[in-house]
Amino acid sequence: MHRWKPALAATLLGGLLLFLLIRFFFPWPFTEPTQPPSALSPRQDLEGFVKSYWQTPIALQGPAPPSYSKLEASLSPEACGSCHAQQHADWQESLHSRAMGPGPWGQIIDSTQNSPEEAIQCMTCHAPLSEQIPVLLKTTKSGDTAQEKNPHFDPKLQLQGIVCAACHVRKHQRFGPPKAESTTGTRYPPGTPNHGGVQRTSHFERAEFCRDCHQFDPENSVLVNGKPLQDTYREWQKSIWGQGEAACQDCHMPGRRHLWKGIHDREMVKGGVRIEARLKKLAATSGSRLELSVAITNAAVGHKFPTYITPKVFVRADLLDEKGKTLPGTNQERIIGRDARFDGEWKEYFDTRIPPGETSQKIFKWTPPTPATQARVRVEVQPDHFYHVHFYPAYLKGENLSGDGRRLVEKARKESGGSTYVIFEEVIPLS
Repeated sequence: MHRWKPALAATLLGGLLLFLLIRFFFPWPFTEPTQPPSALSPRQDLEGFVKSYWQTPIALQGPAPPSYSKLEASLSPEACGSCHAQQHADWQESLHSRAMGPGPWGQIIDSTQNSPEEAIQCMTCHAPLSEQIPVLLKTTKSGDTAQEKNPHFDPKLQLQGIVCAACHVRKHQRFGPPKAESTTGTRYPPGTPNHGGVQRTSHFERAEFCRDCHQFDPENSVLVNGKPLQDTYREWQKSIWGQGEAACQDCHMPGRRHLWKGIHDREMVKGGVRIEARLKKLAATSGSRLELSVAITNAAVGHKFPTYITPKVFVRADLLDEKGKTLPGTNQERIIGRDARFDGEWKEYFDTRIPPGETSQKIFKWTPPTPATQARVRVEVQPDHFYHVHFYPAYLKGENLSGDGRRLVEKARKESGGSTYVIFEEVIPLS
């Protein structure tokens, strides 16, 4: 189990290195990982498979079989896409392909030189192949950790994030789920390389396959108000979806599409929640009063809405005049999300997220001014609120950033401000 290091704490105080801090609390032995068996048994237990398959960093693939063509031996997504065009096109649109984008890479780039162990801990999820990591770490006979230059490091592959091989290739052997009905009997043209075939298992279709990067270990990670910073798998387990065996892939990979849509996708979020607004007029001795009730139901999200500390959902209401302009002083706001920040230690300021199947009701009250003719409610999602408002500005104040690191994070901060969208808006006449 990793323990808190004062040196890391000092670094975080200056730059709030979120990725490094979170990964720091995960147990990660600096040993050469073992690999899954060359053939999968249908009866191999799920936990045994996940434990062996997801030892990270994923060990070097080693020499390709002599029979492999250059295309078959390649780990690049482009090589996979030459035959699996739809999967490659989907992946290019996904956040998996940007897992080493300017935000993560801007934080990791300096650590690859100053603290390779911490950089690797981040990359176990963001770029998990050993071929994506500049140095190799090994445990010596004395129990110490030694590092050496990785002769198989591929800088282009590193910046491509979570590539096809991260999920599907071990020791150059291909692994995947059972064939879908739509592809049963499908044949590629004669002469198409087949990389020795594919070992298939239904474990690829289970939520546990996604767990290691989407659930922080409650036993060995930092807890904030008794909860891990990312608790998505356990939230799913407790839901009707988890108890009914609906897996992550059913919602995030429908039809086996490799898009992994989530909080950044407006249509997916709209499909997961139900929103109703009702306006009431209340009698009062000193004049009329208005009460606007907004009910937001987590109707089809398999975990809390939203699940992580990054997004915030803003429920905003105001009163309008006859021209549709906001009347001064009538704006009100309620927030749905988990507000947790690091300032010497982690602190949770509030947690108003909505568990699966439950409803959150937000109430707005006014004594309306005479010109008011309408009430308006908007529900706005800011997927990257934590990074844009808190993390990146604090990180950029750090004095020890390299020029490359600073430029990358500044780019990420700018991009993170453009992900906001509205999922609900309604204007209700007061008459």
